[in-house]
Amino acid sequence: MNIFFADLTHSGHPCNGVPYGIALVAAYAVEQLGADELTAILVKDPNELARHLEADKPGMVCFSNYIWNSELSYSFARRIKTRYPDCITVFGGPNYPVCPGTQHELLTHHPEIDFFVYREGEQAFVGLYHALKKFGFQPDLFKREKVCLPGVHYQADGEFIAGDPVVLIEPLDLIPSPYLNGMCERFLALGAPAVLQTTRGCPFECTFCQEGNGYFRRVRRYSVARKVEELWYLGRHATSGMLYVGDSNFGMYADDIEIARQIGQIQQELNWPEFFAGIGAKNNKKRALEAAALIRGAMLSAAVQSSDNKVLENIKRQNVSLAEMVQAVMSQEHSETHSFSEIIVALPGDTFKAHCHSACELIDAGVQVVRSHQCIMLPGAELSSPESRKRFGLQTRFRVMHNTAGQYQLFGETFHAPEVDEICVASNSMTFQEYLDSRCFDLTVEIFYNNGMFLELYSFMKLSGVVVSSVILRIYECVFEIPALNALYQGFLNDTKELWETRAELERFLQEPGVLERYAAGELGRNEQLAYKSLAFLEHLDVLTALCYHVAFELLHKKGLLNQQTEEYLNELRRFDLLRKQQPLDTDHPSYDNFCYDFIAMREHEFKVDPQVYRLKQPQRLQFQHTPQHKAFVSGVRGLVASGLHGYAAIIGANPKIREYFREYFCDEGEAGS
Repeated sequence: MNIFFADLTHSGHPCNGVPYGIALVAAYAVEQLGADELTAILVKDPNELARHLEADKPGMVCFSNYIWNSELSYSFARRIKTRYPDCITVFGGPNYPVCPGTQHELLTHHPEIDFFVYREGEQAFVGLYHALKKFGFQPDLFKREKVCLPGVHYQADGEFIAGDPVVLIEPLDLIPSPYLNGMCERFLALGAPAVLQTTRGCPFECTFCQEGNGYFRRVRRYSVARKVEELWYLGRHATSGMLYVGDSNFGMYADDIEIARQIGQIQQELNWPEFFAGIGAKNNKKRALEAAALIRGAMLSAAVQSSDNKVLENIKRQNVSLAEMVQAVMSQEHSETHSFSEIIVALPGDTFKAHCHSACELIDAGVQVVRSHQCIMLPGAELSSPESRKRFGLQTRFRVMHNTAGQYQLFGETFHAPEVDEICVASNSMTFQEYLDSRCFDLTVEIFYNNGMFLELYSFMKLSGVVVSSVILRIYECVFEIPALNALYQGFLNDTKELWETRAELERFLQEPGVLERYAAGELGRNEQLAYKSLAFLEHLDVLTALCYHVAFELLHKKGLLNQQTEEYLNELRRFDLLRKQQPLDTDHPSYDNFCYDFIAMREHEFKVDPQVYRLKQPQRLQFQHTPQHKAFVSGVRGLVASGLHGYAAIIGANPKIREYFREYFCDEGEAGS
């Protein structure tokens, strides 16, 4: 039997890595059932799956089910069942409710799903295959008997049949590697980022996360030998420079140190991976730091979600040590490790004040990127249960997920399949207006702080005893008073309010003429935080700089720290800032200017030094010019400029490292001192 394992991804969506999760299910099925029993065909591109389906009738199609591809998978499954009614469709993944009643509703609403594999999928799928074979792979005959199988849900004559979750596989090495058996080789060759898992399970109980469920509490590991072999395989076969480790807590366990050491060794010998993401230990930050130090360019994640004790208690996250996270970030301030933290707005118990305080704590701890996310009501998480919604007075709205409204074709029919998010926008502790205020504050952090946007200035402010968060808070108070920024923030708010009270309301709107085309063109459904950050950086850099330095002068004056030397230095630094950052897409015109401070020497100390020590006896002439790498990048994305906001967001999305847009600077020896 030809069985397709489809981990479909919308065109242009960032979840474009190797289909590792569904590949594990396929690899286990082939080993347990035998290659002469079935042929497993992995597919990620919707267009490729369409070509297969139009060429030949499949025996079975299995779909992954995530928040970013569920509607796309449903749309394909519906058309498959219409064309091939006896083709068996199987779904599995975390985008599935936890409550039996809601599970039954979902299967009723989606009759195109023959079976849903619930929780861990490898053993449940093999059990389903064996059972279907006894009925000649005729699902109607199978359902007539109302067979109850571990980990398998389905409907039969309106009745909901749900087997208990399967017993967890242990040891995990019983699952064959889809890398080492060659199953994922073509995805690596096509440039898909490598995805890997070293453990399954999470000991924490966070209610906003699917793994907060007790079923996933026990942590199981693949052997270090297995992971090392896979890593070296990836180092030799991957054509993308990205490696993503999808563990919930990589860096928290002793074995993770050896894994990190091996990644560092592969980097030395094979120059891969160029980018690594995955160090996200919620506790034991000392060990996480040790792991990060072994990997070149590693990002140390401190996903605190909130620093407010009431919020942490409500989401059952109080057993995660925020103090340890902050201490770890501060201890690596001078290392090559990059720090990244995430907070979530509108969690149960959250307020505008608490949300801002969480961000400010992380900023003042020195975390380099403090990113705020929406509180998405994941169907598989406790937070989305009726009990949690009622207890915390959660008010939700629905929106179209960005980059999911593309056009697809199957069996001669053209269709769209936009994904829909349900997000929390208010609760019994936060009003909708406070939610909007929080989102505007998050945009301020994104524009004025993240990725070292004004790192040199903030280094001086810290040296002067001014906490950086006070600068950000004051900037937030001022942005609506400046016409250009007021217009920008109003546009951001309009996009943020692109919400519907019910899913049915949104679906009716999507059926109106031309609406889907507007989403596909990026006119609607933008990633508003990225889009307006991009707009601010690419079009209003002079305004951002003027405001940032105005606030710096104001706060220094209030503290009695503003004198002639300080004013002179900050005025020079502002001029230096603008020459580096203005018009980042204009790569053809170098700039020159004279400076009385040795900015080249100060760069060696990340500007964390007294500028008066670096005051020059004679002015130094500097040249500002983009790197060849940045010029090549801009050449590749220049065509996006004409599409405005949508194009700007795509540019920054392709390279979010804002400092790589800045011009490099060096001494213009021929004109020095002139």
